[in-house]
Amino acid sequence: MPVRKSTVDIKSGRLFPFQFLVLGFIILLSGFAVVGPYMIIGIILIIAGAVILTAHEGTEIMPDSNSYREYNSILFIKTGKGKKYQRIEKIFINPVRVSKTIYTAHTSSSSTFQDVEYNAYLKFSDGEKIFLLSGKNKNRIRNRLKIIAETLNIPLQDNTGAK
Repeated sequence: MPVRKSTVDIKSGRLFPFQFLVLGFIILLSGFAVVGPYMIIGIILIIAGAVILTAHEGTEIMPDSNSYREYNSILFIKTGKGKKYQRIEKIFINPVRVSKTIYTAHTSSSSTFQDVEYNAYLKFSDGEKIFLLSGKNKNRIRNRLKIIAETLNIPLQDNTGAK
């Protein structure tokens, strides 16, 4: 039987899209560049860049106290309200078909691309479900969830239809 940790931290993803991360990196570098001659402006830019680059969301599960919290983390400070649960029933993975339409800049034509993403959820005994994480690589998601399921000693259900 696996050893249970006191806290299981599942990072869902970043709070800002890729374009903002690039902007955050540029702001951070700009802050370092101007911190010598313009100390206050440099510090403000460094903090703003660090906020953008460190912001993410996730879920913490504390099996010892039968509680969990969905959190947002900025500058490694997690904020979120804890909730109690009776029992965790299972973790499950569902496939989701997503589509993205891209328009060209100079013409009125567009292209639509369809893909499959895999969303993982945690289900409690009272029927409540919370989102854990998602991704396009099913094996990576499954391997990550397998470790979490073993740690929490709960089943992992794959609803994708393929092994």
